[in-house]
Amino acid sequence: MQPSFAPPSPYPQTGEVLDGKYRIERLLGEGGMGAVAKATHLLRRAPVALKFMSPAVLQMTGAVERFVNEGVAASQIDSDHVVKIFDVGRMASGAPYLVMEYLEGCDLAQLLEREGPVLHGPRAVNFTLQILRALQTAHAAGIVHRDMKPSNCFVITKDGDPDFIKLVDFGISKVKSADEAPAAHLTRTNSALGTPLYMSPEQARSPRDVDHRTDLYSVGAILYEMLTARTPYTADSGEYTEILFKIFTTDPEPIKSFRPDLPDGLAAAVHRALTRDLDQRFASAVDMAEALAPYSDERGAGMVARMRGTRPASVLPSMQPAGLSVTPPNVGARAAPSEATARTFMASAASVPPGAVPTDVGVTREAPPAQTGSQPAKSRAPLFVAAAAVSLLIGAAGVVAIKGHSSTAGGAAAAGPDLSPKPPATPVTMATLAPPPAPTLPMPADSTAASASASATAKPPPRPVVNQPVAPTGAPMLPRQLGDVKFH
Repeated sequence: MQPSFAPPSPYPQTGEVLDGKYRIERLLGEGGMGAVAKATHLLRRAPVALKFMSPAVLQMTGAVERFVNEGVAASQIDSDHVVKIFDVGRMASGAPYLVMEYLEGCDLAQLLEREGPVLHGPRAVNFTLQILRALQTAHAAGIVHRDMKPSNCFVITKDGDPDFIKLVDFGISKVKSADEAPAAHLTRTNSALGTPLYMSPEQARSPRDVDHRTDLYSVGAILYEMLTARTPYTADSGEYTEILFKIFTTDPEPIKSFRPDLPDGLAAAVHRALTRDLDQRFASAVDMAEALAPYSDERGAGMVARMRGTRPASVLPSMQPAGLSVTPPNVGARAAPSEATARTFMASAASVPPGAVPTDVGVTREAPPAQTGSQPAKSRAPLFVAAAAVSLLIGAAGVVAIKGHSSTAGGAAAAGPDLSPKPPATPVTMATLAPPPAPTLPMPADSTAASASASATAKPPPRPVVNQPVAPTGAPMLPRQLGDVKFH
């Protein structure tokens, strides 16, 4: 008996290095169309996935172009919900391969088999919203997937979310460009290039003439299956033609005949996506997402808001301070601008905690400690300064008066006493603000009288003037010493 030998694998083996930088770790899966292997980028030291074509598929017309088209299409879509394509290479045999983002998880078809047969309504809608988010980005780039089905929706865990969707396999996608020849060549055969169970009527009729709404039909078929455990159309005979005949001529069974517990709005949205009339179908991925969002979980509002490019409505109330409201008392009426502003100010003032100072932008800051006393500190400071200045002036005047008394007394003694009677000196009164008058040295009454009489008759000898500046004409000369000050 001769030993049998398995034919060598057409795919690279473990440990083999491609293009000097991708080392094969292990084969992840193999099918009729090709195989996927896990590899390590030797320079980045990061895991990647390599996708190879089957030798049999390589011989098919247009297969290589479709394979490369997958890399081109996915590279033009910048979305977290679309698998990343890093590179396109060729093996020594000339067969192309794709370098993709490495994903750990399972596709939606495997998840339905493991956790089905049906999914909870909000969870199924959440999966659908993520698929629509990915398609929105693809459609904006002018790319129509044309092969939407559960096995092309990969479920991974990302940022703590175990139900994160990544779209894969853009191999038969239609890329819109200035030159439509390559895309037209890909659809020149009679093959519908898609999975009939999820295919729209227009794609089954002519794949070249479809637009983005064919993807929305397929998404409706996926949601229909997640909720009912069956596709919108089935073939009792298992024949491909029977499926196509039903797609062209009949409508799907009402979804509530299988799930009467579903909300009417959700059922209506599913059937609108599956309608054969393009004008009655959803016009965009955003429109379909808005119709489905009320039946999702708490993640639905955030997803639709990101698709609109706005902030989630469920987040807005939590960002407002407690007690702040600009809603008019009558919800059906619209408040005037002045009324809304007044209510906003009153609510803001009421919500400020004790010890905080409201500002014009609604932020509060801590107030300084309260001042003790009857007057604010900043209002008493100028009075203290003024009182001190007045005290200094009064003190200087007292010193001048003392020196003047002593000086005039000396001059009177030199001139001789004047015994003629003199009228008594008129006392000079001075008003002060707060401080008492500066103390003066006690003097005898006779000396005071003599000084007063002497000052009326005699003058002190003139002092020599040294480098005294000359005042301008008509300007008074300022005294240079305290002794030059005269009192009248």
